[in-house]
Amino acid sequence: MALVYFDKFMERTGVRNFGDDINPALMSRFISKDILSSDDIALFGIGTILNDKNIRNNDHYARKVIFSSGVGYGQFHTKLDETWDVACVRGPGSARALGVGLDKAIADGAILLSEIYSKPTIKRSRAVFIPHVNSHLSTGRLLAATADKLDMDYLTPSCNADEFIHTVASAPYIVTEAMHGAILADAMRVPWIPVSLHEFHEFKWRDWMDSMELNGGVVHSLSPRCWDSREGNQPTSIVQRLYKRGKGQVLKRNIRRVIATQEPLLSQPHVMESKIQALLDVVSEINRTYSRL
Repeated sequence: MALVYFDKFMERTGVRNFGDDINPALMSRFISKDILSSDDIALFGIGTILNDKNIRNNDHYARKVIFSSGVGYGQFHTKLDETWDVACVRGPGSARALGVGLDKAIADGAILLSEIYSKPTIKRSRAVFIPHVNSHLSTGRLLAATADKLDMDYLTPSCNADEFIHTVASAPYIVTEAMHGAILADAMRVPWIPVSLHEFHEFKWRDWMDSMELNGGVVHSLSPRCWDSREGNQPTSIVQRLYKRGKGQVLKRNIRRVIATQEPLLSQPHVMESKIQALLDVVSEINRTYSRL
């Protein structure tokens, strides 16, 4: 398959990750089938996948097309030659890293999910807390219990895509460590508060928020870092148990403080509409240029 995205997470961890796994389904709705099945064309899709390693691993394709991808998770020093077509990237940071004009900095392609999924008319009564998938793997039990104590539903990016989309779209607001939780919420017009606990990559958050003209947006750091106790490795002393419980209480208090003091973010409607149209225009151009090439 000529679609390039991070598809190794399930292989490495045994769980899915929404931000990566939406690529095949989303691209198949917008990009011509003969492009996606081509042996000659590689389409770089959604995700932080533009780095020297991924460029090198896919340079054997006759043509390489970048559609809304972001730079990160590795160095990027490669000079792209004429076999590369930067149709668009996730944001201005990625555009500058690639040395292309800021007109190529449109948005993350995941906002096109709003063109496929309808917005629910009935909202959930509770807000939703979304961890980064790695935080879920290391701290899921504690985070789920903490969210419940804060009268919030807990949603992991490892769940079924339809469930993830419906839960986010029907929430009154979300608190999210997963960036694609924020991107989906913004596309579905659900206010969101970005936080970091275990996983935070400032460049990719800034890249996307700047693309949506959320230049003053801040990702709020949570503490302390906590981990679920492993099987057979439970705290043995009263002091250890009290320490673990105390960290959980501090984390809950800090999440509550962020919710109480920070205004949720949401891009302006005209910005979202213009970005969606710009991505659809790029899709049309890709299909015209490369279909049956």
